[in-house]
Amino acid sequence: MKKIGCGTIAFLLVTFAILWSFSFGLNGFCLGDTILSFLGMPAWSNENSGTHYTIFYSLIFLLPAVPLSFKYESDLFAKIAKWISTIFSLVLLVGLIFMVI
Repeated sequence: MKKIGCGTIAFLLVTFAILWSFSFGLNGFCLGDTILSFLGMPAWSNENSGTHYTIFYSLIFLLPAVPLSFKYESDLFAKIAKWISTIFSLVLLVGLIFMVI
């Protein structure tokens, strides 16, 4: 049986990054948009369109999840966290590079 540890925390970080950056449900609820709106910060570059800033804020949760999931790979849910966090981080970083270019 796998133990709960730092690798499990990586899975929680990945889960929170997904909940933070994507819209869910029929009304399109996005946790990151709601929190940014509450703080008076824009979630989109052009009100409700353009660049969705919350997806880049999710890197705050993903970047620590990558090394945690690699270092503590034997922990519960660490392998799935490793793959999801690595792929999601790479996609976001490549997207950010293309936005800058």
